[in-house]
This record gives sequence, C-alpha cells and structure tokens, in this order.
Amino acid sequence: MRTSRATIEKLPKIELHCHLDGSISMQTIRQLAQQAGIELPVSDEDLRLKITAPQNAESLMDYLTPFDFVLPMLQTETSLELAAYDILEQAQKDNIRYMEIRFAPTLHTAAGLTLSQVVAAVTRGLAAGERDFQVKANALLCGMRHESVDSVLTVVDLFADGGLTHLAGFDLAGVEVDGFPEHFASVLEKVKLNQIPLTLHAGECGCAQNVLGAIKAGASRIGHGVALKDVPGNWEALVADKIAIEMAPTSNFQTKAVDTLANYPFKKLLDAGVRVTINTDNRTVSGTTLNDEYEKIAGWYDLSEAEFRQIGRHAFEASFMSPEQRDALISEF
Repeated sequence: MRTSRATIEKLPKIELHCHLDGSISMQTIRQLAQQAGIELPVSDEDLRLKITAPQNAESLMDYLTPFDFVLPMLQTETSLELAAYDILEQAQKDNIRYMEIRFAPTLHTAAGLTLSQVVAAVTRGLAAGERDFQVKANALLCGMRHESVDSVLTVVDLFADGGLTHLAGFDLAGVEVDGFPEHFASVLEKVKLNQIPLTLHAGECGCAQNVLGAIKAGASRIGHGVALKDVPGNWEALVADKIAIEMAPTSNFQTKAVDTLANYPFKKLLDAGVRVTINTDNRTVSGTTLNDEYEKIAGWYDLSEAEFRQIGRHAFEASFMSPEQRDALISEF
C-alpha cells in the first residue's frame, strides 16, 4: 500500500547526497546577498527563477547554471557558516536525523580564504546546527573534475589537518567525462592510502563504465549511478560488495540522466537487493525537500513503509558517520 505523506513526514531519515551551494533557502540567500553587496530581484518569484533549475533543463550543464549565481555569495567565513547552518534547519523539517553535506573548498577561495578556512567555516556551521536542531551532520569534500589533478590533491590533503572536524569523506563532482576515474587515479590512490571514505559522482550522465571504474577505485557509494540501468549483469556484484547508490529522483530527471520513468532504475535496483538511497542532491536548485522526494518515490512505485525503512537502513549503513553518531542513532534505524 502506498505510504502517505503523513507517514513519510514521521519517518526518521538520512540524507547522504546534498550539495551546500545548491541547497540554501531563499531567505538565507537574501541574507547572504545583502552581506556580499549583491543586488537580487525584489520578488521571490523572480529570485526563484535565478536559483532554481528549469524543470525541462536541457542537460547537466543547464541544470548547473544557478550555482554560478549563488557562488559569489559564498566567499567569506560568515557566509559559509550561515549556509551550512541553514541546511540543517531545513533538514530538521524533513525529520532527517543525520546528513552529509558536500562542497568543493576550491570554489570558495575567490576572496582570499584558504582551503582550511573554507572547511573550518562550513564545519562550524554544521556544529552550530547540530547544537540547535535534532540533526547530526558531517561534511564531504569534493574535488572538481574540471580542475587539475594537483588542485584536487590539495583538497585530499585537508584530511590530514588535525584541526578540522566533521570531515567524513571525499568525492569528485562536476561535469562527468567518460573515464574520469582513470584520469584521477593518483588522487583516488591517495584517498585509499589515507583510508578516507569515498563516494563518487558516476553514471549521472556518463557511461556505466564510470560507475564500475569508481567502485574499482575504492568508492563504497555512487552518486546518482543512473547509468547502471545499462548493465544489469553487474548488479549482483553491487549487492555482494554492499555498494550504496545515492539516487536523487527530481534531479535525475532534470539533468536528463534519464528520460522516462520506465527507464529509471530505482525500483529494479531496489528489488534486485542493491542498496539504493533517496536524496535531494540540491534542495533549492531542484526545488525539493527530502519529504518531497520520498513522496515522489511513493507515488511512482507504491512503496510500503517497511520498504522506506529499509531504504533508511541502507543509508544508515552506508553513511560515513562516526562511531559515536552511529551509536546515537542505531535504535532509530
């Protein structure tokens, strides 16, 4: 029986795939713009057009346009702290009990911040949010795939900074080119050597080979992974290796990762025993919440409450949370 919205809202949730710069509430964007001296459209409707991707985006590149609008507002420690705090405030409304917020430190250095200052500011915002809301949180650091291997290695080096807290894992994000795991082999080798938990954006708009390459390189989680629809013969190995797939229904259709519901592999993967999870990707850019994403999945597939709880357990087990965080949440999941 389809799970109702009321039941969905009560379910304890975990979100593994949420981007900082794509998820800031409109109210906070207005605050950040004021601090940065950036003029915004007066009406919320006009502002929404700037910060939300079109429902019929042409491609991933088209979907990413709103990020360019918000990024200049996220170049100070104060703004980064506020943005991270804002997302946890939103998460509480979704009954999210734990979330991982990802961002690329190199994108926030235009006004002179060091990478360490960027990360410290975001994690201070997370710590404040944890204090004020019933949500536990960690940060995932992203290397951008359009940047040089050397630049991405500087992000990996941040994990060795003993002063930084709430760092849970590493990711490669941005435009996906076929064969990217090989291109960043030295980065992924260093991540593995330092035993840094790894999730990689793969198979969002590239080929299924990227997903298989990402797993081979050490990723225990895959961001999006929609291209797995083309290689059902590999699903059994995903089940055996307990690989989790971070799917984001609204975003996956907006970016043209998939064209029709019949082609969307979420339910087939779930039925095959693959650990699929539900995520927003970008709350603001996709105009969604985690409750909305659950409701969308409930409508598409008539999932029961038990199935949603199973998806929550997949996320709990696949998360990069600390042992302390795990102990605090284990009874709920």
